[in-house]
Amino acid sequence: MPKIKRNRPIKDKEYKHIISKPIEGPIILEPKCMVTHKNKEGKYSQQAAVTNRGHLIPCCWMDEKATLSHPIMQNLLKVSKINEHDTIEDIIFSKEWIEFARNLAESNIKKVLPACIHHCRKRTEKDKLKKETYFDKNGKIIIKNIV
Repeated sequence: MPKIKRNRPIKDKEYKHIISKPIEGPIILEPKCMVTHKNKEGKYSQQAAVTNRGHLIPCCWMDEKATLSHPIMQNLLKVSKINEHDTIEDIIFSKEWIEFARNLAESNIKKVLPACIHHCRKRTEKDKLKKETYFDKNGKIIIKNIV
């Protein structure tokens, strides 16, 4: 899968609710919802989710108010009501979902949800979402896990 890059900081108002400071340098996306992206263990790292309103969404990180109300997500939700389709494939292979996947793959950052940029961008060590450090009883670091 091609990596998505952006060479200038994001400063648009639409991203302010999820990104507290501008992202400096290129943005490389590693979409966890794409079937072509596998984690270190060779497994797909994020599955589709279903909202409590019965919509299929690309992942659970999108099931929050700001993302669900975003125009890109509204376009997906129009064709994602599960009880209006015979199969999940009808939803996933709809024009809207294909366009969503294409925008992730083709570096169309302006057409990618802020939640995708936040959760699926490749991060440097100092920008990781989760840092865990475990100490032994003497205060020595025994495990440092950066995710």
